[in-house]
Amino acid sequence: MKGIKAAFLFAVFSVFCLPLSAQENQSSQPLQSDALQKIKSNYENCVFEKGKLILRHSNFRDAIDFAPLACRKQLLQSKKYLLDSAFKVDVIDELVSSIEEGVRIDLVNKLIDEMNQG
Repeated sequence: MKGIKAAFLFAVFSVFCLPLSAQENQSSQPLQSDALQKIKSNYENCVFEKGKLILRHSNFRDAIDFAPLACRKQLLQSKKYLLDSAFKVDVIDELVSSIEEGVRIDLVNKLIDEMNQG
């Protein structure tokens, strides 16, 4: 009788807990995917190149302000990719904002290095 009860509890545990862990794994998977990393990399490269170009013809502030705008299409590709995942729209908006803010910070550092070299 104890063996049957234990088997039943194990079955119930498996039915309810395993799908939760699989779902958790599935929802975080898009953030680690190669496709999203490639999109982020393309956005970073675009922002850095546009920033350098703008810096050559204008000032530092304009490069910081306008380089991310020039590459908005690449940033929106990451949003489109994330919309196909299990995340809520508010979470996706925050993730995209986080990507953009991180690239802006890196852009400032790259442009300062560019100015020091030139």
